[in-house]
Amino acid sequence: MTTPHDDFTIIRAWQAIVSEAIHARATDIHVEAHEHKTTIRIRVDGELRTLQTPIELEHERVIARIKVLARLDIAEQRTPQDGRLAVGLNYTRPDVDCRVSILPTLYGEKAVLRLLPSLNKDLDLNLLGLHPEQLAHLKDAIEQPDGLILVTGPTGSGKTRTLYSCLNQLNTSGQNVCTIEDPIEIRLAGVNQIAYHPKAGLDFNSIIRALLRQDPDVILIGEIRDAMTAELAMQAAQTGHLVLSSLHTRSAIASIQRLRSLGVAGDVLRACLRCISSQRLVRQICSACQAAAFTEACQQCGGSGLFERIGIHEVLPFTNAIASAFESHANVADFTRYVQQTGFHDMRSAGMRHVKNQRITLTELQTQLGSWNS
Repeated sequence: MTTPHDDFTIIRAWQAIVSEAIHARATDIHVEAHEHKTTIRIRVDGELRTLQTPIELEHERVIARIKVLARLDIAEQRTPQDGRLAVGLNYTRPDVDCRVSILPTLYGEKAVLRLLPSLNKDLDLNLLGLHPEQLAHLKDAIEQPDGLILVTGPTGSGKTRTLYSCLNQLNTSGQNVCTIEDPIEIRLAGVNQIAYHPKAGLDFNSIIRALLRQDPDVILIGEIRDAMTAELAMQAAQTGHLVLSSLHTRSAIASIQRLRSLGVAGDVLRACLRCISSQRLVRQICSACQAAAFTEACQQCGGSGLFERIGIHEVLPFTNAIASAFESHANVADFTRYVQQTGFHDMRSAGMRHVKNQRITLTELQTQLGSWNS
């Protein structure tokens, strides 16, 4: 039987974990069950680090605290659960929205909290790391009245922030902006956001068909996952709507191949596809270290020399000429050489420009792209 003192102790311990995660700029908090202990890890700039907890944590009670905040079923411990909660440096005024995932593991349930951006100032196309001509191509695409814009890359590459930055720019009083998401990542005032929920009858097919009767100007589809999603996205783009979505592909060029493999015809691609942006996130050189010429112990980065991350992008405007070249070239290598002659920068060359501008190190670039190309 717990006492009020026990409850206060776990509340205080959880708040200490949250505060440390926010101060460290964490994107995720992992609460993990091991045989004889609970481990708390946070992800900062793409890497997990272990927190030293001030007290011995009772794992079930930490999970129960998270479930209470996320309004999940405390008694259910055998099946996954998903929810949302808010945290903050002041627990009486939580201001950071979190997505919560609970999953049963060998020694108990594991909880992962994704800390979501809460300020629209963070959703700025100019802060994504795009080179000037890449930014111009992307802005030109989102200024079109219709068509499809794709953002591609692996999990954790920053696709969500790029898509929401596009939405943030399109979110004006003169536009009806709608989203279909699984789950809703960031809450944007003025945007009509719909959660994919097939158990409640809100499957993608029914949502998109209903949404098209809602007079939308801009539609965000969280991800194109299968042939049906691709077909409906293309139909929306062909009927006078600007559609934004994501794909899990290796590169901008691979995205064209992926759409063709999903059954999208070449003439439909030519009519609908406006732009493809593929991306990764790479740790930046610490600006404070640079200012001190790397001669002093740095409080900002803790001596690592790296602080925060920047996007490396390849942006391919899908013009009629590029569509024709894709259809006429026999293999990917020939098509790649063609688009490079048009001024297209692939991921590696775009990254090397950041290296030249002393924003990232060559080692960081090689680490990220090496693992991606393997």
